[in-house]
Amino acid sequence: MQRALSYVSVILVVLFLFLPVNAAEEGGGAYYDLGVFAYEEGDYEIAEGHFKKALGFNPDDPFFNHFLGKTYLKTGRHQEAMHYLNIAWKVDPDILELKYDLAILNLKMSNYAKAADLFIEIVNEDPSHVLAHYHAGMSLYKQKHYGRALDYFLAAAQRSPTVKTNSYYYAGVCCFETGKAEKAVEKFEYVRDHADSGLLRENSIVWLEKIRTEKKEDVKPYSLYLKIGYHYDDNIPLEPLDDDFYTDEDDYVTKVFFSGKYNFVDTKSYNIGAGYSHYQTWHNDLAEYDLIGSIGNVYAKYRLQPFTFGFSYTPSYYWLDSENYLRRHKLRPEVVWKCTEKIAARLSYSYYDDENFLNDDRDGEIHEGFLNVYYSILGKKAYLFGGIGYDDKSASHPDQDYGRLKTKLGLSLTIPWEVNLRLTGKYQEKTYDNVDTFYGVEREDTKYHGSISLSRKLFYDWLGILAEFNYTKNDSNINDLEYERKVTGLSLTARY
Repeated sequence: MQRALSYVSVILVVLFLFLPVNAAEEGGGAYYDLGVFAYEEGDYEIAEGHFKKALGFNPDDPFFNHFLGKTYLKTGRHQEAMHYLNIAWKVDPDILELKYDLAILNLKMSNYAKAADLFIEIVNEDPSHVLAHYHAGMSLYKQKHYGRALDYFLAAAQRSPTVKTNSYYYAGVCCFETGKAEKAVEKFEYVRDHADSGLLRENSIVWLEKIRTEKKEDVKPYSLYLKIGYHYDDNIPLEPLDDDFYTDEDDYVTKVFFSGKYNFVDTKSYNIGAGYSHYQTWHNDLAEYDLIGSIGNVYAKYRLQPFTFGFSYTPSYYWLDSENYLRRHKLRPEVVWKCTEKIAARLSYSYYDDENFLNDDRDGEIHEGFLNVYYSILGKKAYLFGGIGYDDKSASHPDQDYGRLKTKLGLSLTIPWEVNLRLTGKYQEKTYDNVDTFYGVEREDTKYHGSISLSRKLFYDWLGILAEFNYTKNDSNINDLEYERKVTGLSLTARY
């Protein structure tokens, strides 16, 4: 009898210890079930109360935290949603739909990079997840990663007719932004013909009109450009196309530049054409330095995305004070690589053959290699550019043989009042190959150049005004060849 009483006592103690825990678990689970039911019915306020009560029994339960977070996500309380979803994630990241809910939350909170990473993980784990494809595309689209976003929008459209029109609309924008105008037209035409949303249909029509307008402009086989300016130059060069000797005299100069080109062949893959440019200056006082330039150009391009291969031949002839001054032939092959949506690079080689009628010593050949890089920023409203190159000249007289390192860096952007601001800095190191016969030393020069310009349209899209300032300083181990030059100018421009 005593032994039986002992067993009963042990059982009572165990029950006494176990029942509160069990009751807690069942109480939390019951409230959780009620909360899920209310959530599914759209009664989010009631669901929130049940999930909070469930958490009162077990604050660390990942399912309780997950659904409270989902509830806050539905009601737009994003910070609170992030708190509870993160708790659930730390405890059990494998809960069904938890990763998707976190991805949606990050998208709503404009954390596009994080959202994209999560959606892409979901797509990799489950390629049939249509909405993950769509939202991955949207997250990348918001970051202007149009090329990558396009793949996800197309995948979503392929997998579900329900999201096809929305996916095709954004796919059309991505095609346009990545230079695939014909593909963009296909997508927008589908949206125009199939969208249930009137707004989506109207927006697609606007895009189609925009593309057609730009296409008409692109089809125009010719282009013309005219610039007329008045400049103040505080150090007129003795030879306008040479950077060795200056007069140390200032003057006002009228400058005119005209350029036109015509494309004889212009297809998606090929572009062949020719152009002509004319340059002329008139000095108020120093008329003996007036320059006339006549410049031709024949060019061809072949596009093989992401590369464009080009070749041009540029013959030119210059007169100084109406006397023969310089004849130049220039050949330049180049390749342009569109590395990403924002970055492009241009690698070129140029060969010059010069005949100087005023100074035979300056006749010669120049070989130049140059790399330019362009990086668009601020949604293509601005871009950075830079370059580095080297040229080597072999002249008729050994005094004129040199090698030169050239670099540049600049920024172009649109500022308020539709003004374009352009800043450019250049640095050059020129080292001559031989001892100068007059000065008795091997010449070494370091040149610094800076420029700033402001331009904007004036009354019409084709008419513009341009203000510019240029500063040049040349340091040399030969004192006679050191100089500074400042040029300020105001110009009218016209392009068609």
